[in-house]
Amino acid sequence: MAAPYLRAMTELPREHGFEPLRVEGRLPEALAGTMFRNGPGLFSVHGHRYRHWFDGDGLVSAVRFAGGRALGAARLVRSRGLAEERARGRAYFGTFGTQAPGRWSPWRTLRFLREGGKNPANTSILAWQRRVFALCEVGLPTEIEPESLATLGEVDLGAIVRPFSAHPHRVDETGYVYNFGVRVGRPNAIDLYALRPTGSAGKVAEIPLPGPTMIHDFAVTARHAVFFRAPLSIDLLRVLLGRSAYADAMTWRPELGTEVIVVPLDAPASPIRFTAEAFWTWHVANAFEQGDEIVIDVVHHPDFRKSAAWLSGILAGEPIGQADGVLHRLRVDPRRRRMRAEPLRDRTGEFPRVAPAEEGRDYAVCYQGEHSSPEAARRGPPDTLVRIELASGAVDGHRFEAHEAPSEGVFVPRPGGRDPRDGWVIALVYDARAHASAWVVLDAARMNDGPIARAWFDHHVPLGFHGAWLPAT
Repeated sequence: MAAPYLRAMTELPREHGFEPLRVEGRLPEALAGTMFRNGPGLFSVHGHRYRHWFDGDGLVSAVRFAGGRALGAARLVRSRGLAEERARGRAYFGTFGTQAPGRWSPWRTLRFLREGGKNPANTSILAWQRRVFALCEVGLPTEIEPESLATLGEVDLGAIVRPFSAHPHRVDETGYVYNFGVRVGRPNAIDLYALRPTGSAGKVAEIPLPGPTMIHDFAVTARHAVFFRAPLSIDLLRVLLGRSAYADAMTWRPELGTEVIVVPLDAPASPIRFTAEAFWTWHVANAFEQGDEIVIDVVHHPDFRKSAAWLSGILAGEPIGQADGVLHRLRVDPRRRRMRAEPLRDRTGEFPRVAPAEEGRDYAVCYQGEHSSPEAARRGPPDTLVRIELASGAVDGHRFEAHEAPSEGVFVPRPGGRDPRDGWVIALVYDARAHASAWVVLDAARMNDGPIARAWFDHHVPLGFHGAWLPAT
């Protein structure tokens, strides 16, 4: 029997601007603002089928809450790569998990080295300075017009050298937003950027790397940025010659360990580097400083190969093996050049999020998606949204029905509130019975009570990745 979520992995049936959504339950009057989400919206181009969940051309969906009502919108990102393929009338670019079609040519290699590959802008959303950007770790930010979701195009914000990752992190204490990009080729390097609360952007550091690799997320506090360079190498020549997709050109060598790179923000030219036991992380929840240690909570994967195999089957509804990511606390001691890891949960999960008021500081609550059982971890993406009390380990959450598939849950604070439970958790949930998607609102303090409201699209939205909240002015 096909996984219930599989029907969601089909192309968006129609694009539209903001229009009234049918609401079940009662939306809180105080909930005012717009939730933007990003993920794949197309799963093929001119008959060329994408092989991986990460490959689809970007789709930004949104819901605007005001006065107990909801308006919803959904539009594809008109990236340069998608526009070129439509003009050519055929697929042209390779993606993370799908090999570039057609014959290799020196021109294609030179173009890749100069411009990079296709930027599908399909992974996450950055809301900064009342502007909205669709992000993917292989390209520049793509600006989206917030009122219509129209694509405005790639921007460098006056500082960014391609690429710019899909996982920026904000530090509440300073208001700075930090992000990075991993350059592959000559040179191989991490570029660390700061987006300042004044509206300007700048490069903080360039950290050399020994070879082509992938780093998906990182951690930041008011004083440090921390990167984990896992023992994952990329045979770039195979990709450049059109013989392989990125995903198939990767090699995991756990005997080399994971390099921990600590960048002091006041002395970024002097990073501290040391090696720990091998692990991989797709997502970082939060980080803060505690004495001599930097405490970082991540979804910890002991073996990248298992996670990669599981993800490779999602688009076909047949995950390989079982999801193996578990929320861990990493204690990094830069002075002694050592790190220790301890699990915070005993269930697999992904997409950890924290309240805006707790970003970059010692915090109380983590929200994430989890699998309710090992069987659920074999079937597909998480089926439960939870709130984890970090001091006690207590968990409050809602398990969705077998025919439902929730996205990442994003905490939205009540206006004026600072408590990390005082607000709502909002997720886009696919319902296989209705073959439609709804924005689901849960009370963050009583998640076990289930949804207090659902705002329904009249169509489905493919399962995506990350979102961001933009409060009403």
